[in-house]
Amino acid sequence: MKNFFLICLVSLVPIMVQAQENHESHEHPSNTEERNIEKDSIPAQDLESKETNEENLEQHKNEVKAGLDEFPNLHPLVVHFPIVLLIFGVILQLIQIFILKPNMDWVILLMVGVGFMGAYIAGVYAHPHTHDLTETAKSVLEQHDKFAEWTIYSSAIAATLKLVSVFLLKQNRLFEILVFLVLAFSAYSVSEAGHYGSQLVYLEGVGPQGNYLEPEKTNENSKDEGHSH
Repeated sequence: MKNFFLICLVSLVPIMVQAQENHESHEHPSNTEERNIEKDSIPAQDLESKETNEENLEQHKNEVKAGLDEFPNLHPLVVHFPIVLLIFGVILQLIQIFILKPNMDWVILLMVGVGFMGAYIAGVYAHPHTHDLTETAKSVLEQHDKFAEWTIYSSAIAATLKLVSVFLLKQNRLFEILVFLVLAFSAYSVSEAGHYGSQLVYLEGVGPQGNYLEPEKTNENSKDEGHSH
């Protein structure tokens, strides 16, 4: 009889455990079900948040990147081309004196030609007109303009001499030395012009946010009147 009750008790234990598990499963969803519910709800929230972030980022880009028409003057956007090209050009010309490679002549001609055009555009068409400068700023601007003019003239001569070097006096070391000397003067001039230009911007405050600069329309009307100091 005792054995019978013992067997019944043992057989009832699994049934009671299973009933308890079923009861708990109805009251509390399993971790897997909770994760599934979260997976179903999160993507929609993330998608909406992602779209909002992309819109804000695009708007931020539009606010950060200024259009060309927002600049008070385009001089800073143009002037770096002759600085880089003429300085690298004179370095290559120095090398060319020793190696005399025809292909190098074409590279130098391209760099000097584009450097001259950049200097001309920066010094004539994109040169800012100023007003109400201090006496120190006026003196610095005069030096800047002087070296800028020297750069235009010397780079034009260097480009012309390089054309002669490419098409007429090919691989003539003495002529290449002459080209090097003229181009070296051009590189020196553009370096000095850049130095005084940086001094105007960073020490005298001419240019940032259009300070001391005349509007572009005024510049166009006063091209024939020279640069206002």
